[in-house]
Amino acid sequence: MKPLINGILCLLIILSCISSDAQNISVREPNYKRPILFQNFPQRTSIDMTNLEYLLQYETGRQVSLTLAPNFIFQGIVSSVVSKNENSINSIVIRSTNWHGAAFSFSKINKPDGSFYFTGRIISFEHGDGYELNYENGQYYLNKKGFYDMVNE
Repeated sequence: MKPLINGILCLLIILSCISSDAQNISVREPNYKRPILFQNFPQRTSIDMTNLEYLLQYETGRQVSLTLAPNFIFQGIVSSVVSKNENSINSIVIRSTNWHGAAFSFSKINKPDGSFYFTGRIISFEHGDGYELNYENGQYYLNKKGFYDMVNE
């Protein structure tokens, strides 16, 4: 009789584990049909960093107008300015006023050896494209990328 009770008990435990909600993982499927925001702009454009580095001195609430490429003007309001780790990381976020839903995040990272590099992106959570700041051959570029190439949902 004891083996029968143990068997029934094990069966009940297995069935309860199979039917519990903890086993269900909900995954959001990517929406590849998002509208494109920057369709009329180049796939890649070089950036003069002297035009961007001064942004890190701005304060929250300031209006900004950046010419990133010919006919590509990014206007917005500074929504966040952060300095972390004894100013080794300085970041700014600008919410666009002329590109609905887009934000430009830009950071300067200072390395312990005194050198530094920049990172950034322009992204909208409502659209299917954006730009990422990359460094290649001594020059910074804004490279157009798909939303899901930059963000995992």
